[in-house]
Amino acid sequence: MSALRAPVAVPVEVRISAGLDARRVFRLAASVGEDGVRLVRAAPFEIGRPVDVRFVLPAGEPVEVRAEVLHADADDENEHEGAGGRELAFIEPPGAARAAIGAYVRARLGLPG
Repeated sequence: MSALRAPVAVPVEVRISAGLDARRVFRLAASVGEDGVRLVRAAPFEIGRPVDVRFVLPAGEPVEVRAEVLHADADDENEHEGAGGRELAFIEPPGAARAAIGAYVRARLGLPG
């Protein structure tokens, strides 16, 4: 992941809706960018698993995207088996979601629009 990231502290709903395996958890986001969101604490889903993600940016823009669960860094790989991942990589986010996240990142980092 190489897009710019900005710190953010908003609740994130992470869920899968596959039949008997339907589950959802809430985690706090640590940072967000147009390519994904990093969680403060790992979501308990398998690495590589597609999930649905929902959160609201601080200015009130709701974001709903598909994402893939990834390890955030080498430290995540040292967690116990099945711990999940702290990085959610967006899968083809809708243009409106990408624009809202991009605007938030630029404003938060003090970059020109």
